Amino acid sequence: MTTDARIEATLDVLCEAGAVGRDERAGWELTQLAGGWSRHTYRLSTSDRSYVVRVKPPGSLLDTDLVREYRTYVELARAKVPVPAAYGADDRADTPFGGPFFVMDWVAGEAPVVWRGKDRARLEANWHDSRSLGTDLVETLAAIHRAPAASFEFLGPPRPFAEVVEHWRTVYERQRLVRDPVVEEAFAWVAAREPDPVEPGLVHGDYRIGNTMVRDERIAAVVDWELSYVGDRRFDLGYATLDYLAGKFVAPGSALLCSVAGRDWFFAEYERLTGTTVDREVVRTYSALGALVLISILHTGIRMYADGETSDVRMAWNRYAVPGLRQDLVRIMGW
Repeated sequence: MTTDARIEATLDVLCEAGAVGRDERAGWELTQLAGGWSRHTYRLSTSDRSYVVRVKPPGSLLDTDLVREYRTYVELARAKVPVPAAYGADDRADTPFGGPFFVMDWVAGEAPVVWRGKDRARLEANWHDSRSLGTDLVETLAAIHRAPAASFEFLGPPRPFAEVVEHWRTVYERQRLVRDPVVEEAFAWVAAREPDPVEPGLVHGDYRIGNTMVRDERIAAVVDWELSYVGDRRFDLGYATLDYLAGKFVAPGSALLCSVAGRDWFFAEYERLTGTTVDREVVRTYSALGALVLISILHTGIRMYADGETSDVRMAWNRYAVPGLRQDLVRIMGW
């Protein structure tokens, strides 16, 4: 489809939402943005306004429901969580974008890349200065976890621990190219450490500084909600503490959580804000599960490239991240 057709389809959604008038359909430009592992992202802009279009392509790293992601943004805004305002969605498979899409506000700022030394140094410097990013990261997570679970019933019933583990084990078994005894043992180790149940709530599923928009040393918005579900909120705590998400790749990253906060400080602040106690052993279990989730997703990209389903070389590059995550699993399990 032509760019003009995509612009018109986006403006149709904005007009329906009342964000753009029927007489304001001239002068728009559409630009595809870099990145986008599971969604294609575009910026629609004119001289004084910008919007973001999130598209589910025919083949993507994560096969998740885009309309549910859109509805998640809507409910989060109502819960006063900092997210871009979402205006509407088109759930048809045959849109001009080649798949379903939704439209939301453009939030000025940048998403930090912790694997880039320059970004990581800037994040660490903030911790040693104002701590504004670490403060925002923990306060925003607390706000997400305080959001009423009943508002997110469209995400499906609460997912028990064992179901989450088995889901990702199934993804790994389906996508792997070879057997990996470390990963298989780690799945068994995690499954055997089921924590006592807690009241279910909203889980982001990929909570990290790289999934925020940062402006003027503050978090302006949290994005990328395609993995969200209702379940044990403590998953987000374990996931965010992974060394990988603090910049570890082929070389060590930051010693800080997500390169922005000391772990003990982060947990203490989370306890203060939520009135709950952070059980470090539960966090340890969820850190291992978080590493397994990442490994399963990375294997999905590797499989897609190996099977010729994509020519995106980034999917092949996924293999370079797997060894470090395997090391993390070994460390977390205390081998």
